[in-house]
Amino acid sequence: MAEQTQSPAGGLSIEGMPAWQLARREKIVLAGLHLLESQEYDRIQIRDVAAEAGVALGTLYRYFSSKEHLYAAVLMEWSALGKSVERRSSKGSPEQHLRSRIRGVIKAFERQPQFYKVQVLLQSSTDPNAKTLLNDFGEAAQVSLVSDFAALGPQRAEDAATMMWAIISSMLTQSIYHGVPMREVYRIADGFLDLLVPDLG
Repeated sequence: MAEQTQSPAGGLSIEGMPAWQLARREKIVLAGLHLLESQEYDRIQIRDVAAEAGVALGTLYRYFSSKEHLYAAVLMEWSALGKSVERRSSKGSPEQHLRSRIRGVIKAFERQPQFYKVQVLLQSSTDPNAKTLLNDFGEAAQVSLVSDFAALGPQRAEDAATMMWAIISSMLTQSIYHGVPMREVYRIADGFLDLLVPDLG
């Protein structure tokens, strides 16, 4: 059996992790996700996640170096679940698919703004493990959207995806933290897409 390594900040590395450990890690992540679905991040104690997952607190800390590391993994899981639903419901023209995808991203955060708040909070994390997963979360979202804008050509697709995420993030911040109506988030995102539609084919 391969020896399991620790990441520099603590917590087991998933590289080479046997199936039973991956399953236990997934159980912990899903427990954290379940708790965040019903309450705010700052109300969740790491011991609550351990209890929800049915593992000892020490066991949880073998997999995750901090609450921030755990919730970065929760964000990754939440995003993956959302993409699975998107793939099953994706249909129509490229423009319709793109509009549906953008609206789906916004709607996911509208339904569960606590997930957006966690993403914002984790931006200032000092845990290297949390930072790595959060970077992976952002890169996966960017790559996925770049592929949706592929008809614009490589550089314009990259630029369009960057601008789209900047618009969504800025508007969600205005809505979730400052009370701007959520319909404005959709309106501005749709307006940006309107500028690109002629070039999308």
